[in-house]
Amino acid sequence: MTPTRNNKGVAHENGSIESAHGHLKVAIRDALLMRGSSDFASLDGYRAFIDEVVGRHNAARSKRIAAERPYLQELPERRSTDFEEMIVTVSSTSGFTLRKVFYTVPSRLIGHRLRVRLFDDRLEVLSGRTLLLTLPRGRAKAGGRHDQVVNYHHVIHSLRRKPMALLNLVSGILSSLTFPLEKNR
Repeated sequence: MTPTRNNKGVAHENGSIESAHGHLKVAIRDALLMRGSSDFASLDGYRAFIDEVVGRHNAARSKRIAAERPYLQELPERRSTDFEEMIVTVSSTSGFTLRKVFYTVPSRLIGHRLRVRLFDDRLEVLSGRTLLLTLPRGRAKAGGRHDQVVNYHHVIHSLRRKPMALLNLVSGILSSLTFPLEKNR
């Protein structure tokens, strides 16, 4: 067997490599159609669904995998990177936008450039090599609309300094509450 290289920018040379990926995507889409909904109760439920589809997809190849297994090398001692790393600058609003999602961070980080590790389910925010905080991962809404992951602990102190910032919030909460009237008043 002689290895070959694909030429950069020549899409038709990726056919044998990308074909299996395309078939798996079709199998997942078909399984979602058969399921009747693409909504899942939790991320763990979605991951279990994907594991099941991939397991069925790979079952047809079990004989070939068993033939290759004796020749496989040991796994590396450390995991490879399963995240994307990006640099963001915290704006004056105590947040940053990453992939059409606005995230808030503590106000002490305003103006700082931070390294963000983007995982499937979370973001790790680092300054240098120091982990500052972990945020839940947000996704842009359908149609490419922006979304936000706001932790009120990051912004409440700045709102407290503005006299009228929470006025409508408090009156809105109070108007939604009902209190029983006492006869002796």
